[in-house]
Amino acid sequence: MSVTDKQRKKENRGAALQTWIARRSSRNRTLIDRICRRLIEKAVATDPARDFMRDPLIDNDPGFDPDELDRFQRGESV
Repeated sequence: MSVTDKQRKKENRGAALQTWIARRSSRNRTLIDRICRRLIEKAVATDPARDFMRDPLIDNDPGFDPDELDRFQRGESV
C-alpha cells in the first residue's frame, strides 16, 4: 500500500466522521447530538480578536437618536 493510498483512506475516514457529526448535530434529540452541535459551534467560531469583520469605529458608533432618525426619514436636513 503506497503512501497516497494511506493518505486517501485517512482523508476518507475524516470526511465520513465530519459528515456523521454534522448529521448528528442537526437532529438535536440526544446528548450525543448536542455534543456534536457544540463541537461544530466551537470549530466554526471566530476569535473576536482576529475577526476582520469587526471594526471599532462601527462598534463604538452611538448611531442615530430617535429624533435624528425621524428627521432623516422625513428628508429634513440638520
